[in-house]
Amino acid sequence: MRKQIKAIFFDIDGTLVSFKTHTVPESARQAISLLRQRGVKVFISTGRLLKHVSAVGDIEVDGYVTVNGGYCITASGDLIFEQAIPRATVERVLDLSQSYGFDVSVMTQQDMYVSGMGERVEKIAKMIGITPTLADVRHIAATQSVVQMCPYVSVDLEQKIMPHLPECVASRWIETFMDLNIRGIDKSVGVKHVMDYYGLSMDNAMAFGDGGNDLPMIRDVAVGVAMGNACDELKAVADYITTSVDEDGVWQALKYYDLL
Repeated sequence: MRKQIKAIFFDIDGTLVSFKTHTVPESARQAISLLRQRGVKVFISTGRLLKHVSAVGDIEVDGYVTVNGGYCITASGDLIFEQAIPRATVERVLDLSQSYGFDVSVMTQQDMYVSGMGERVEKIAKMIGITPTLADVRHIAATQSVVQMCPYVSVDLEQKIMPHLPECVASRWIETFMDLNIRGIDKSVGVKHVMDYYGLSMDNAMAFGDGGNDLPMIRDVAVGVAMGNACDELKAVADYITTSVDEDGVWQALKYYDLL
């Protein structure tokens, strides 16, 4: 297995970072260090913006897949891939937020801006330690390139608004809100761009995740690992289910595949 796997992609929230401690277990830190010493490339693959990877920012990696594949970059700052959401689509989402009365955030390379600070916004901000900037999101969308949006809606409301957005895909890793990307963008696409950049195949890729937005990535790499705390949908497509993030799941899976 060690000879086949040349790059490993790690989600952040619920995979590398514990929701209980808000830190990366020491075992995962050691595992990543050992992987890179052995010539395996390591990447972060997250729904977060690049500026919000501070939770793992002190861990040396080779690059980042951010906003669910919409913006991919090397650790040294070389752009691999970027796909913004068209302005007309952004405006339609903002119109829907007014019609249905939900808060929505727009994510640009500068920051994550939110239309209001309702209960759902405050809940997830506390959970992941990121408080979005309260702003006039229409103005932000008119002056900055939007790479992802996050409507703070229930699953039921998601089903009502998505028919109005046929050019978009929604994904979740928690009930509180959904990630909204342009169709054709997901973590698997981001991973593919990174692997192509380095002249590698998806057959050489392994990935770890726990949420619904990880599903395309876990499904399409050579070895997809679901954390023990992962959602059932992800576990169903994973090649291996390890223990939870708080039970050294990353280390355990890498040992299982003889990569450490």
